[in-house]
Amino acid sequence: MSTTYQQLFSKWATLAPDECLSTEWDYKFKLRILPDVEKCNSLTASRQIITENLEIHLANRRDFTIRLLNFVLLTIIYHCAARQSSISFSFTELGTIATICNGLRSQPYPHPAIAALDAYIQLLEF
Repeated sequence: MSTTYQQLFSKWATLAPDECLSTEWDYKFKLRILPDVEKCNSLTASRQIITENLEIHLANRRDFTIRLLNFVLLTIIYHCAARQSSISFSFTELGTIATICNGLRSQPYPHPAIAALDAYIQLLEF
Protein backbone atom coordinates (compact mmCIF):
# COMPACT_ATOMS: atom_id res chain seq x y z
CA MET A 1 0.00 0.00 0.00
CA SER A 2 2.89 2.40 0.64
CA THR A 3 3.68 2.20 -3.06
CA THR A 4 0.15 3.36 -3.85
CA TYR A 5 0.47 6.31 -1.45
CA GLN A 6 3.87 7.20 -2.91
CA GLN A 7 2.41 7.10 -6.42
CA LEU A 8 -0.47 9.38 -5.43
CA PHE A 9 1.82 11.95 -3.83
CA SER A 10 4.26 11.74 -6.76
CA LYS A 11 1.42 12.44 -9.17
CA TRP A 12 0.29 15.38 -7.06
CA ALA A 13 3.84 16.75 -7.00
CA THR A 14 4.03 16.40 -10.79
CA LEU A 15 0.61 17.89 -11.56
CA ALA A 16 0.76 20.75 -9.02
CA PRO A 17 4.38 21.44 -8.03
CA ASP A 18 3.35 24.69 -6.31
CA GLU A 19 1.16 22.67 -3.90
CA CYS A 20 3.18 19.52 -3.29
CA LEU A 21 6.89 19.05 -3.93
CA SER A 22 8.82 15.82 -4.14
CA THR A 23 12.13 15.67 -2.31
CA GLU A 24 15.33 13.82 -3.07
CA TRP A 25 13.74 10.64 -1.63
CA ASP A 26 10.89 8.85 -3.38
CA TYR A 27 8.81 8.55 -0.22
CA LYS A 28 9.17 12.09 1.16
CA PHE A 29 7.09 15.03 -0.03
CA LYS A 30 6.73 18.65 1.03
CA LEU A 31 3.23 20.02 1.24
CA ARG A 32 2.95 23.79 1.19
CA ILE A 33 1.37 25.28 4.31
CA LEU A 34 -1.52 27.55 3.42
CA PRO A 35 -2.49 30.34 5.86
CA ASP A 36 -6.15 29.32 5.57
CA VAL A 37 -5.30 25.76 6.63
CA GLU A 38 -2.72 26.31 9.35
CA LYS A 39 -1.17 29.36 11.04
CA CYS A 40 2.34 30.01 9.82
CA ASN A 41 4.68 33.01 9.77
CA SER A 42 6.44 32.08 6.54
CA LEU A 43 5.01 32.21 3.02
CA THR A 44 7.29 29.35 1.92
CA ALA A 45 6.77 26.98 4.86
CA SER A 46 5.93 23.36 4.20
CA ARG A 47 5.18 20.14 6.04
CA GLN A 48 7.05 16.99 5.21
CA ILE A 49 4.89 13.96 4.46
CA ILE A 50 6.61 10.57 4.57
CA THR A 51 4.62 7.89 2.74
CA GLU A 52 6.91 5.03 3.72
CA ASN A 53 4.98 2.69 6.05
CA LEU A 54 2.04 5.09 6.16
CA GLU A 55 -0.51 2.27 6.35
CA ILE A 56 1.35 0.66 9.27
CA HIS A 57 1.22 3.95 11.16
CA LEU A 58 -2.47 4.28 10.32
CA ALA A 59 -3.18 0.78 11.60
CA ASN A 60 -1.46 1.60 14.86
CA ARG A 61 -3.31 4.93 15.19
CA ARG A 62 -0.19 6.97 15.65
CA ASP A 63 -1.21 10.54 16.45
CA PHE A 64 1.45 12.24 14.34
CA THR A 65 0.46 10.33 11.20
CA ILE A 66 -3.21 11.12 11.75
CA ARG A 67 -2.36 14.84 12.18
CA LEU A 68 -0.38 14.80 8.91
CA LEU A 69 -3.22 13.09 7.05
CA ASN A 70 -5.71 15.56 8.49
CA PHE A 71 -3.45 18.36 7.25
CA VAL A 72 -3.44 16.75 3.78
CA LEU A 73 -7.24 16.48 3.90
CA LEU A 74 -7.73 20.13 4.88
CA THR A 75 -5.29 21.23 2.18
CA ILE A 76 -7.13 19.28 -0.51
CA ILE A 77 -10.51 20.59 0.66
CA TYR A 78 -9.07 24.12 0.50
CA HIS A 79 -7.79 23.57 -3.06
CA CYS A 80 -11.16 22.14 -4.10
CA ALA A 81 -12.94 25.17 -2.64
CA ALA A 82 -10.52 27.49 -4.47
CA ARG A 83 -11.41 25.70 -7.72
CA GLN A 84 -15.11 25.89 -6.78
CA SER A 85 -15.30 22.10 -6.81
CA SER A 86 -17.47 20.22 -4.35
CA ILE A 87 -16.07 17.22 -2.49
CA SER A 88 -18.05 14.58 -0.62
CA PHE A 89 -17.25 11.34 1.17
CA SER A 90 -18.98 8.00 1.49
CA PHE A 91 -17.91 5.39 3.99
CA THR A 92 -18.06 1.70 3.09
CA GLU A 93 -16.76 -1.52 4.60
CA LEU A 94 -13.78 -1.28 2.21
CA GLY A 95 -12.88 2.27 3.26
CA THR A 96 -13.63 5.89 2.43
CA ILE A 97 -14.50 6.98 -1.11
CA ALA A 98 -14.16 10.65 -2.07
CA THR A 99 -16.16 12.18 -4.91
CA ILE A 100 -15.27 15.53 -6.46
CA CYS A 101 -17.63 17.39 -8.80
CA ASN A 102 -20.20 14.56 -8.73
CA GLY A 103 -18.14 12.29 -10.94
CA LEU A 104 -14.48 12.02 -10.07
CA ARG A 105 -14.44 9.11 -7.59
CA SER A 106 -11.56 7.68 -5.65
CA GLN A 107 -10.86 4.08 -4.82
CA PRO A 108 -11.69 3.10 -1.23
CA TYR A 109 -8.89 4.00 1.22
CA PRO A 110 -8.51 3.62 4.98
CA HIS A 111 -8.29 7.39 5.56
CA PRO A 112 -10.38 10.17 3.94
CA ALA A 113 -7.23 12.20 3.13
CA ILE A 114 -5.88 9.52 0.80
CA ALA A 115 -9.29 9.08 -0.83
CA ALA A 116 -9.51 12.86 -1.29
CA LEU A 117 -6.02 12.90 -2.78
CA ASP A 118 -6.96 10.19 -5.29
CA ALA A 119 -10.05 12.13 -6.41
CA TYR A 120 -8.17 15.46 -6.39
CA ILE A 121 -5.52 14.05 -8.71
CA GLN A 122 -8.29 13.12 -11.12
CA LEU A 123 -9.49 16.73 -10.93
CA LEU A 124 -5.97 18.00 -11.68
CA GLU A 125 -5.71 15.62 -14.64
CA PHE A 126 -9.14 16.71 -15.92
